[in-house]
Amino acid sequence: MSFWFELGFASNPYIVKPLPSTKEGRDLLVGREPDLRSLLRRVEEGDTHVVVEGPNGVGKTSLVAVAAWVAGERFRRRETRQLFVPLPEPLQIKEDADEFISDCYFAIARAFLDNEDTLRRADRRIPKSRDIRRWLDSPMLGGKGLTISTPWGGGGVSGSATANSSAGFSGAGFKATIRTWLREAFPEGTGGLVGVIDNLELLETSDAARRLLEEIRDPVLQLSGMRWVLCGARGIARSVATTPRLNGVLSDPIEVAPVDHQYIPDLIEARLRQYSIRTPSRPPVSSSSFEHVYEVSHKNLRDSLRHAQSFAAAYEADFFLAKNDEQVHESFIEWLQNLAVENERSVKMQPRTWRLLDDLASSGGTCSPSDFDSFGFNDRAHMRKNVVELERYSLVISSKDDDDQRRRSIEITSKGWLVHYARAEGLSAPSIPGL
Repeated sequence: MSFWFELGFASNPYIVKPLPSTKEGRDLLVGREPDLRSLLRRVEEGDTHVVVEGPNGVGKTSLVAVAAWVAGERFRRRETRQLFVPLPEPLQIKEDADEFISDCYFAIARAFLDNEDTLRRADRRIPKSRDIRRWLDSPMLGGKGLTISTPWGGGGVSGSATANSSAGFSGAGFKATIRTWLREAFPEGTGGLVGVIDNLELLETSDAARRLLEEIRDPVLQLSGMRWVLCGARGIARSVATTPRLNGVLSDPIEVAPVDHQYIPDLIEARLRQYSIRTPSRPPVSSSSFEHVYEVSHKNLRDSLRHAQSFAAAYEADFFLAKNDEQVHESFIEWLQNLAVENERSVKMQPRTWRLLDDLASSGGTCSPSDFDSFGFNDRAHMRKNVVELERYSLVISSKDDDDQRRRSIEITSKGWLVHYARAEGLSAPSIPGL
């Protein structure tokens, strides 16, 4: 018998991955109604691609996935003539523009396959799925001077023969065919595929993000029949959205803040209901316990869910079944405190660096190098020396912006918040049980 089944659940209710673009995802998106309405308006009514900015782990990708599903439901209920269909998965940003462009076109082809029935019911013209599969699965896309046969007819491909792998999808014939599919299935004003370009902050600097987005502007961002949503953290999405070459292509960013604390009990209860298969069930982390870890994690939903999973995995099902609600809650608090102390004890820093971490936490957890005087430093160099030490222990993460030194580019990490929790609560005393 599985662990979760013994506790009365079909599967793990604290799953960390983004919510699916389904009714289940809609039911689990709690505390996001204003954000959802704002995003839907931009997807359905705007003529620029949407930019979403917010802290890591705040739930940006889940918000976009659910918005795409809601837009599709509006079409099915005949509330709009626009049909929006999500791509299968978010696309992770990459430094190699050619490789990323190939990923985008392949994801679009997969979306046509995965949504064939939906598109046909909507009377959209699409190629036969059998033809698409046969074409994509063929060993070669084409060769020099040859014309390949596609589901929409012939398409010229120049260059040497290329294996039908992701690298081969840069062939002009493949791209031309995808553009045709999109134009035919989604004439102007009738909707489109919705794709997520995620984690812009992985490019580390706004210059790198800008260069990548400018390279994909024409082959990806100008595709007819596509609605892209670009997600980023640490200010990078905002800094690239208004550059001259991308002006008129990307919208002003939607700022997504953490879910307000008042919605957290409902959020976790929705998950427990969704996955429960009998009453009563025994959740390892109740709504009150989750409220606590949400505060400790500085309202980072992803980190909170991850901690809930880790706590559940630390014990057998019998451990939870043998305790009442209060005892399970006390066990969770003790476990979280021990985790925080273990993280704190792994760090060896000078008092001035510890003070910077404490001051940064007290000021909200983010700052920019230009704030050095607010933290008691004489110049940026002295502050940077301490930031580097915090980075060495993974207590903060920073990204530079060569064009805007005022941008809030230093941010406390998940580990940093745990360590701060241990210090703020005075948990290093040896009296803590289990240490």
